[in-house]
Amino acid sequence: GLTRVRAPAGLAVPPGPAPDAVAPQACPDLSALDAAVSVCVGCARHTQRVRAVPGTGQADRPYYLIIGEQPGMEDDASGLPFQGDPGRLLTAMLAAARLPHADSVYLAHGVKCRAVGGREPSPQDIAACLPWLHRQIALLQPRWILALGRVAARAVIGTDKDLDELRGGPHRYLPDQGEPIPVWVTHQPSSLLVRSAWKAEAWRDLAGLAAAVREADGGVESR
Repeated sequence: GLTRVRAPAGLAVPPGPAPDAVAPQACPDLSALDAAVSVCVGCARHTQRVRAVPGTGQADRPYYLIIGEQPGMEDDASGLPFQGDPGRLLTAMLAAARLPHADSVYLAHGVKCRAVGGREPSPQDIAACLPWLHRQIALLQPRWILALGRVAARAVIGTDKDLDELRGGPHRYLPDQGEPIPVWVTHQPSSLLVRSAWKAEAWRDLAGLAAAVREADGGVESR
């Protein structure tokens, strides 16, 4: 068996593959991916999380994959994304914009673990988590992706542009296989809770997404 060596007290163990680590591409389904994310030690954030936050929602070809930047405190405690006030605000925003098929949603974050103090993910954090996100998208095959916040938008679209340049859409996510997936971008709910003046911008972005979805559906109002 594997011999586990304890580090001397006070010394941090550099992140490396866990003994039972599974690579993202080897995950055959979402439950396997969730289990692998929960024990991931691919970046230093694993030492600070309470729980990893893989994702939740409609797993079978959801209409929307909604991607936030990183878990909040309540997400970290529960292991589920968009808990508490950010989740309630997101639900209200989708309803206010009359987003078609708003019940067909999978929720996730670009970075799966929260750092102490909610520090913004570094480029290294994002890069370490990106293979998980790519595999999640491949397994879900969503019709649309809604990226909330600059970190999420950059992770999905693969750009270093600022949020103001990226807001709205359509952008495109290019999977390894299959058709490009249209991507829409707006503010993350946790930002809107602090800066309520941005809520009008977010509503306009989501109203634009709703119009684009109705047009793609052939102009048919959702049931």
